[in-house]
Amino acid sequence: MPRAERVPDEAIADKLRERFAPVEGVEPLAPDASVRRFFRLRRPHGATVVALVDPDGGPPVLTRMILAADLLASIDVPVPRVLDRDESIPALLLEDLGDRLLAAALPELAADDARRAWREAGRIAARIARAGSPLVPPDHPLAQPVLGYDRLRAELAFFSVHDVTARRGIEDRGLLAELAHVLDRIADRCAAPARQLAHRDFHARNLLLREDGSLGVVDFQDLLFAPPGYDLASLLHDPYVELPRELADAAGEGWRDEAGDVLPDPREQESWPWVSLQRLLKAIGTYAYQATRMNRPRFARYIPVAEHRALATARALPGRDRHDVVTILEKLGFDS
Repeated sequence: MPRAERVPDEAIADKLRERFAPVEGVEPLAPDASVRRFFRLRRPHGATVVALVDPDGGPPVLTRMILAADLLASIDVPVPRVLDRDESIPALLLEDLGDRLLAAALPELAADDARRAWREAGRIAARIARAGSPLVPPDHPLAQPVLGYDRLRAELAFFSVHDVTARRGIEDRGLLAELAHVLDRIADRCAAPARQLAHRDFHARNLLLREDGSLGVVDFQDLLFAPPGYDLASLLHDPYVELPRELADAAGEGWRDEAGDVLPDPREQESWPWVSLQRLLKAIGTYAYQATRMNRPRFARYIPVAEHRALATARALPGRDRHDVVTILEKLGFDS
């Protein structure tokens, strides 16, 4: 079924002013790669709040985000408080944690501050997995869907369609069949270990650096069970930032500090390079889609970075797997 015609920002802003009055001003915020829309509402005396609007997802998305926010807050993950909701728009009104993205702040941070931020990010990723997983039994609303084989493979198919075929223009059936076989293997190796709760899109553009130096976590509505270390892989292989080794190490230290003896270091598990590779290919598919279908060409500049990291990750795979994966990525034109 085709999506409904996109409602102009101005029309949504009018609804937000009426529903969440008093409002003195409404500022659309950059959408990044999200299909959702965000607005900062300025209230009397300088107070601000943020409205998340999701016309396509509707009330079920709002409900899921509220459940996720409540669960994360209960384990001391710093997410914005949900202040109000309206199902007719549909929108959530959220606490405003600011707009200083950790990715944008990195070049300006002193070395100690940067290390402290990534260490805390690693701790948060581990806290979600360690403390959050036991709170979501099989009958919990957040227990489904899971990032298992089918969803992992669907994300890799998205990469194949929007990057390999649409952006790169590759139509060779033999090559595409070879790629499909490799993508099957990646999804299978990721899905095998027991799953842990994950933010699902945990990177430096979904982490906010607050005035006191603490972090805020946003875009958490897709919280679900994922392969072990999925959030850490997302953080360490983030194409949005050039992450020095010392910051990657700091994030790993944060994970270990928080996980203690409960969770192993995911980087020491056999599934780690597979999870990292899947995450990078998913990111490339997202960037290609945003650049070619959503008319957001700025995302294309992150593809070479992700390609480089995907090749490096593939070269860390064992034996025959390494040869097959590296070969297909090189055939696709991945540049190291």
